[in-house]
Amino acid sequence: RASARVKSELRSALVAAAARDAAADPSTSRAEVANLAVRGLDALDAWFVQYLPQLVLSVVVPAAVLARLGTLDLTSTVIVAVTLPLIPIFMILIGRTTEAANAKRWRALAVLSHHFLDVVTGMETLKAFGRADAQADLVRDSTDRYRRATMRTLRVAFLSSFALEVLATLSVALVAVSVGLRLLDSEISFRAALTVLVLAPEAYLPLRAVGARYHAAAEGVAA
Repeated sequence: RASARVKSELRSALVAAAARDAAADPSTSRAEVANLAVRGLDALDAWFVQYLPQLVLSVVVPAAVLARLGTLDLTSTVIVAVTLPLIPIFMILIGRTTEAANAKRWRALAVLSHHFLDVVTGMETLKAFGRADAQADLVRDSTDRYRRATMRTLRVAFLSSFALEVLATLSVALVAVSVGLRLLDSEISFRAALTVLVLAPEAYLPLRAVGARYHAAAEGVAA
């Protein structure tokens, strides 16, 4: 409901601004307005429906897990508390790269839309002067640039997901090794060790998920 309401407000504001700009400057691009009003604003669904709820979970769940681990095993709690902030740090660094890649992708899509609209609008003139076939090649070039920008964005998303997975896995492995060694020395009970091993991955899971949701919502933010 929040997503639908915000998109409705943004779409109304966009149309009003486009009408004002068109009145002041008739050369205002209709293709860009159409792109933003439809594809751009629809891409915000992922931001409101996936990213923001996951952001809340990424704050609440690790805090709850740490509180429970603190009552079971102090060493494991310290390991999780030290390694947990590394994931948001990596997410911020990767997020900047993703933001730049999505901005380039959106610009490529805007160019493609402008070009396609120009071709369709001036098709009769182009045919009259025998230039219709040449425009098809130019549209193909614009499409290829958009495809390359999209693949760069996807590559960053996959690599960032891999980096976060590796970081979380190594952190959980540190907890597992620590618990296993102390279990052998009878410094921790089996029940407490098992509970720690079950809970530790849950502290990292929401943060890994919020990184993936951010990539899904990045197109809407760029728009």
